[in-house]
Amino acid sequence: MGENNKFQFVSLEEDNEEIVDDKKVEVLIDEEPKKEEDTTITVSKKRHFSFEERIIVSVLVILLLFAGACFLGLKVINHTTMQEVKYVENGDFTYQVCLKTATCLPENTFYNSSNINIIKLTFKYDAKYAKRIKIDNNYRVLGTITVASKETQKVLYQKNVDLVEKTPLSFKKDNYSVTEIVTVDYAKYKELLKDYTNADKQIEVVFYLEENNQSRSVSSLVIPLSKDIFELNKHTTVNENRKAKEKVNVWDTYSLIYAIASSFLTIVSLSLIYRTTRLVLKVTNNKSDYEEEVERLLKEYDSIIVVAQDGYESILEREVIKVDEFEELVKVRDEIGKPIIFSKVNNVKSEFIVEDDKVLYKYVIKEADFTD
Repeated sequence: MGENNKFQFVSLEEDNEEIVDDKKVEVLIDEEPKKEEDTTITVSKKRHFSFEERIIVSVLVILLLFAGACFLGLKVINHTTMQEVKYVENGDFTYQVCLKTATCLPENTFYNSSNINIIKLTFKYDAKYAKRIKIDNNYRVLGTITVASKETQKVLYQKNVDLVEKTPLSFKKDNYSVTEIVTVDYAKYKELLKDYTNADKQIEVVFYLEENNQSRSVSSLVIPLSKDIFELNKHTTVNENRKAKEKVNVWDTYSLIYAIASSFLTIVSLSLIYRTTRLVLKVTNNKSDYEEEVERLLKEYDSIIVVAQDGYESILEREVIKVDEFEELVKVRDEIGKPIIFSKVNNVKSEFIVEDDKVLYKYVIKEADFTD
């Protein structure tokens, strides 16, 4: 039996079953389950801008662009720098001491206080600039009355008197100059201070120049009020070199950039104005050819047309004859002697009708007739 069973035979059905099973296994191995593709479509919803919103946005953008253009334009105009300009300054004056006898004594002499009535001063100021510039300098003449103790030099009384109020400098030829006559009532001030004994009394007359919101003395004269005999010493300014600061417009790289940007914004804003205006006109006057033709007929033949406000509806059965041209309907109207009735069927269709006893003549106009 061992030798007879050396070869074992398998039946065809069993063999096929094994083969089929192997194929099944192979199919299961080779054909892996496919992943399902995601077929979900994401739909992005875009917000719709209405006509009114578009106009409002356009107007706001135009205003912003114009504001930016104006701002940059002002930057160009106001793009300045401080520039120093040299000038030569002279401040001098002459004076006369006039007595109670109405005679006047010249300068550089001794004066008797008991005989003095008034003192006349003629201030002269001159500033010659290296180039003509615009300045806002002012001048004034101030008298300062001072009473001080002889022992301690403590100020007992002080008062300022405006002899010439603040006045702008005037430009003459190549320089700023001024001439101002001032009168000091010497006798009056001396009488005013007579009760102050054992004190130094004086009035100082000063020509002040106000420059860059600062005051400085240009020329002055100290007049004693407590001395019997005195002489006068004056302080003046002669050919003093000074510098003035002036704001001047500068055209540089920044100015060029500002100017180009301002011009660009202006052009863009004007372009937006043009486009917005066209859009508004287009929408407000957005009439189709059909609507324009209906309006034309109603306007041109107004005298022979009556409008059926609620639409036309015939209560009698009549034969309907359609005409191809409006002029044909006008001829029928002339022959019959009845008006043309206008009836608006809907937004895209209208009818013009002439009623006869047994016939309705009708001209129909539709928007579809005006489309290509």
